[in-house]
Amino acid sequence: MPHLQRFNQTIAPFSIIFLLHLASGLSVVQAAPLADGSAYQQPSTNKEAEIARLSTQLRTADPEGRREAAMALCHIEDKAVISILIGGLDDKEPMVRAAVVTALGQRGDSSVVPAIVSRLSSDKEVFVRKAAAYALGRLSGNEATKALIAALNDKDLEVRGAAAVSLGEHADAMTITPLSTALSDKSDFVRARAAAALGVIGPSAAAAVPTLITLLKSDPDSEVKRQVATALGSIDDRSALPTLYLTAHDTDPYLANAARASIKMLEGRR
Repeated sequence: MPHLQRFNQTIAPFSIIFLLHLASGLSVVQAAPLADGSAYQQPSTNKEAEIARLSTQLRTADPEGRREAAMALCHIEDKAVISILIGGLDDKEPMVRAAVVTALGQRGDSSVVPAIVSRLSSDKEVFVRKAAAYALGRLSGNEATKALIAALNDKDLEVRGAAAVSLGEHADAMTITPLSTALSDKSDFVRARAAAALGVIGPSAAAAVPTLITLLKSDPDSEVKRQVATALGSIDDRSALPTLYLTAHDTDPYLANAARASIKMLEGRR
């Protein structure tokens, strides 16, 4: 199983690409260029004319054309682009709204947080709320963090999981308690994502260690246990060692390997 560090490096960008893949029906190979925008950069010597063209496309084209316009606008450095994209948040097609919130998140401008928070809290489509949760992971500020904490109670498990992932990216002290609470979520997917997020936060999440240790001993899901075992190594609290020693002999080889890797990390910090 991949280590938490690899998870932290890959989950955010690939989740965005995967979201757009699902929305548009593209293959993964076709969707990959969205990460750098090269597939949608039109040759143009006049940026204002290009922005105007894409703005019109975002309002009047077929849904696929509107989605493409959103992603192309994302990579044009101009303040006018933000207001144009925000105008697309009310598009009738979920795949376009998801593309717009993703594009806004990729720009990294925290002024768009309120607009994305609105989609996360009110959009009826799970796919759009999930995209909004991932987008907020790329944006800083208390409003984004509070919205993600609230999303840990979303009725859909994928949205709750996305919120947990993004809270790990925020690494804010106020996220520790909500993520610890999410460790008791009825969904094993959410519990695993919450554990991984606490590991991403690292030593600042030490208050969650007792709950993580309990989970490692008793959770019925093997993936949850693997994420917990990995997180305990990243959090750097040696009180986890006795439980990790026992887990290192588990019959699940992936879990045992995760425990041994964390033991090595903890013992190496003496």
